[in-house]
Amino acid sequence: MNKDRIRNVLNLIFMIMAVIGVIIYLTKDKMTGTYVILIAMCFKMAEASLRMFNK
Repeated sequence: MNKDRIRNVLNLIFMIMAVIGVIIYLTKDKMTGTYVILIAMCFKMAEASLRMFNK
């Protein structure tokens, strides 16, 4: 897979997990929702790193 495809997949994972994290945070357990959002942010940081070092 090329880097653009990997970035797109990582970004998609981030968006899905962020939405799920917010839903969990608002409806069920705030701590669990926070953990899901933090894990989603790790995927976003990985995607941003690929974007920065791709040049």
